[in-house]
Amino acid sequence: MNYFAVFTGSLVCSFGIAYAAQAGTFHRGWTYSIDALDDGSGGPAYEVEGLAVKETGENVYVSVTGGTALTGVDTDNAEDGNIGWGDLLLNFTGTDLNSANGELWGIRFAATNDSGVSDVGVFRHVTAQSVAAVNNGHNSLTAYYGAGYGRDHTLGDMATEAAALAYVGAETPVLSSISTGTLVGTIDFLSESEAAQAGLDFAHFDVGDEQTHTVRFNRSLVPNGSFIASLFLECVNDGIALLSNFQDQPAQDVPESSNLWGLMGLGLLASRIPWRKGT
Repeated sequence: MNYFAVFTGSLVCSFGIAYAAQAGTFHRGWTYSIDALDDGSGGPAYEVEGLAVKETGENVYVSVTGGTALTGVDTDNAEDGNIGWGDLLLNFTGTDLNSANGELWGIRFAATNDSGVSDVGVFRHVTAQSVAAVNNGHNSLTAYYGAGYGRDHTLGDMATEAAALAYVGAETPVLSSISTGTLVGTIDFLSESEAAQAGLDFAHFDVGDEQTHTVRFNRSLVPNGSFIASLFLECVNDGIALLSNFQDQPAQDVPESSNLWGLMGLGLLASRIPWRKGT
């Protein structure tokens, strides 16, 4: 396998996967991944629009926006009568999602979902699972694309369908939920005004009009380094991925017209990496 790296200053990171991907857009201190719109299989209630993270010296903030309420969607199609958010999975290993399973970090923020853990919070040593079968969901990412949702950025920062399949897996069940893990800390939920005070601005990207869920946790709970964050609905009717990194000294915000050099340390093994600019 060929290994590639992207160098930015002293930041060097190499990943053993070849696929086209791009780092998220940096705006007002947050890194954003904006998903393809109208790719929510099942309608607006199953639409994921954006995922954002912010790191400070003390805290990490995570926010997701779309059409799904924090408590999910009540439906007879699910065994428990509800289809909701999966768990946010953070992969620091530099490998694809299935290869990293067992070494993932996870954030459970939806207390009514089908996670294998009972607490909400931050988890390490996470083994993830698919819960699509009990949520009338797509049994693989290929099945989701085959239902008519194959397009660019249908998994956020994964630039193409091929990129998403390479990372998530083509025919395997999509890992979307924590099966087991070790709880390392709690999360706090932020109100809309508190999130805005922290700089969250999904409206800049013309998304975020429906349901936005924002949490905060202590920075010490997660490691330094480049990571891929992935989040799916339990039924795999939509999902999103974000590429970013956590540093000892978080980067300061930069003018929106910059080329996001601070994010280039992510170093995804990519045949091409189109960098988004802010507008």
